[in-house]
Amino acid sequence: MSFTFVWHQLFRKKRLTMTSPIPIKVLDGILAGILGIILMHYSIGVNDMTILDLRHIPVILVAFYGGFLPTIISAAVIIAGRFFIAVNFSSYVALFMMLAIAIGSGLIVRYMKGSPLKRWTVLLLYSQLIFSISLYIVVDKYAEVLDFALFHVLSTLIGGFLTLYFVDYIRKTSERYYQYKENAQRDALTGLYNVRSFDRHYNRMIKEAIEENETCAICLIDVDHFKQINDTYGHTAGDEVLKQLSELLSRLTRSGDILSRNGGEEFSLLLPKCTVEQAKEIAGRVREAVYEHGFLLPEQKKLQLSVSVGVSALRPGDEKQESLFQEADEALYKAKQNGRNIVCTSWECSYR
Repeated sequence: MSFTFVWHQLFRKKRLTMTSPIPIKVLDGILAGILGIILMHYSIGVNDMTILDLRHIPVILVAFYGGFLPTIISAAVIIAGRFFIAVNFSSYVALFMMLAIAIGSGLIVRYMKGSPLKRWTVLLLYSQLIFSISLYIVVDKYAEVLDFALFHVLSTLIGGFLTLYFVDYIRKTSERYYQYKENAQRDALTGLYNVRSFDRHYNRMIKEAIEENETCAICLIDVDHFKQINDTYGHTAGDEVLKQLSELLSRLTRSGDILSRNGGEEFSLLLPKCTVEQAKEIAGRVREAVYEHGFLLPEQKKLQLSVSVGVSALRPGDEKQESLFQEADEALYKAKQNGRNIVCTSWECSYR
């Protein structure tokens, strides 16, 4: 349990799945093999050359989540570890035992249908059956070790189900954590960054621009007459327009730009390493693309929109660090006052 917890904490952003890249599967297979070797050192000694342990559980665990490749790798590592303990008849039987468990587990996961619990139960029973057969082969009088065998079966079932519960619990907990973290950073309707994320990225952009003596800019984008859309077609149509607009704006941004929905029908575009002229050019393309785009309402009616854009930029050595957003906001207000569907800075307005 301790090993599995640390294992998950180290790789919780790159969890093993059936579609994981090969390096992840190889690494998880190796780690499962190491866990199997550790488990061999906490074993039941049946006789001078035979031990019973739970080395097969890590193997079926990576089979359950990752398929064939990590399963075969983990079995190979465990086989090597068994030969380091001792080279005897029992270790050779263990070799074929681990290969049979690995291959069989891979086939079960690939071809068996049913619930995860059902498949895990079959994996446990199959691996335990192979282990029990191997024990029968290596001991002369099986009746004398029957107590050991029954205890091993019980340990496998209890340990196996506890392992699945524990691993499933920590994986789901991590998934919820990253989902909550993503939801805290994203706008639920559009999937863009929300105003909380905007504040963080805005402050970071300013800080980096000052430290690197670079330029940066911001565009504030507001949908013209958006209230009329909600009043005429309903809020469902308004939401659909905002989603389509966010997709359109996303296609117009450069790599590294930060697009956010700051609330209502207002969006922002943070432009690192961008001069005011470049920002005006980007804003002009945004205005033009929105105006030429046909937004499809739920009742299949097309709607034409326009946006007003306020632009502000920070130049190297500029002292208006704190007022960059305020200047863009004032430029946006200026665009609204001068007829909408235009791009404005603090000193001029244009249609391009």
